[in-house]
Amino acid sequence: MEALAFSFTDQLTPLLYLLGLGIVLSILFSLVEMFSLDRVLKMIRGRRAFVFLGKEAHYGRLHIPPRSKGGFEVFYEDAAVENPLSLVAFLVENYHETGSEKFLEKARLILDYLKEKGVVDPDVEIERVKIDPWAPPSLVSRKVYSNELGDLWMIASFVDFMSDEERKRRWKEFTSLYNRPFLKRLKRKIYNALSYVKDKVASALTSTVSVVTPAVPKDLETHLEEAEKKAVTSIIAQTYDPLLENSIGRLVTVRVDDVEGERKLYQGVLAEYSDKYLYVLDVDYRLQMIASFSGTVKSAPLVNVFGRYLRLGEQLSVEVEGEEATLKNVGKRPIKVEKLVSGDQEVPVNKVLFPGEEVRAKVPSGDFAIHYEISLEADVVWPRSKAVVVGLGDYPPDILGSILGSVKLRDLRKIV
Repeated sequence: MEALAFSFTDQLTPLLYLLGLGIVLSILFSLVEMFSLDRVLKMIRGRRAFVFLGKEAHYGRLHIPPRSKGGFEVFYEDAAVENPLSLVAFLVENYHETGSEKFLEKARLILDYLKEKGVVDPDVEIERVKIDPWAPPSLVSRKVYSNELGDLWMIASFVDFMSDEERKRRWKEFTSLYNRPFLKRLKRKIYNALSYVKDKVASALTSTVSVVTPAVPKDLETHLEEAEKKAVTSIIAQTYDPLLENSIGRLVTVRVDDVEGERKLYQGVLAEYSDKYLYVLDVDYRLQMIASFSGTVKSAPLVNVFGRYLRLGEQLSVEVEGEEATLKNVGKRPIKVEKLVSGDQEVPVNKVLFPGEEVRAKVPSGDFAIHYEISLEADVVWPRSKAVVVGLGDYPPDILGSILGSVKLRDLRKIV
């Protein structure tokens, strides 16, 4: 009887040990995951940006909650809020139903803000705002769920739409890439070293489980192994890529599957990478535009933009004489005229026009559209599923020294 009791206790102890270990690791993993964010998204949270999703672009302030599996939210600002009076009416109705002053105070605060920004008529009085069941609902944000990330093309902050404060922060960030303090460089090296041993630690834990749990059911053992690996991965580090690590702070060339379905090459300075994203600064992004012509020119981006009007100024003038049209760049940026389109007719142009330059092209019959691109300076986050760093766009100092030969390495480091 004593032998049987000893045998039962002997078999139960490892199981209890593993259950306790599994619970501890699961709690630890949950706590770490609660505060963990993708390190690229972490750099841009709270900033204003254009999120290109499918055939739409949403502009607003980025809110990136932890444990969202890569999902995030874009909060519209000012005039971008859709049907704001529906929001005010909803708050007023809640005040009348509950008697709580907090609803009325919030309604007044929002209404005053909307009046100040010119979103609603300044003569609107809160006492006369009524809820209309047939009116479109208010909308102040666009949620991007994790299952929509396959439709995400990029997250871009265009310099032209930044405030002075945002431009100063941007240049501070840009400058720090070239002159990273010693402590930051040391922290990065430690982080990468831990990333290297991450798999070794996870493997060792898995081996320990398999040794001490010969009698544990297979599904429980698998669950424990997964919990251990997740905990170790979350605590230690994210993806380490040596071919990208040596490119941080340097000019890189990126091959991108772009919004309109074309594959393009861009250059910029690699600021950060993660297992899902690339963050590239100072990119001359080529935004696809379409201008309709029926006596006058009306230009708009290829994608539908929500959250902000893209006021880019006049860019293109068109003068038609007989069967030819003169297209002139009247803006301040270079543009590339690709083609003229009318129904099934296409007239290729493929000409880069700098400010003041013009080109002549044959006119298709009837009203036509002009497909062209405009270059805008931007800081861009690309999903790694749609963007690949092809290589460096400039030599590192040690490589350049070995190529030039006659130039001393220490002299190169003074200028790079």
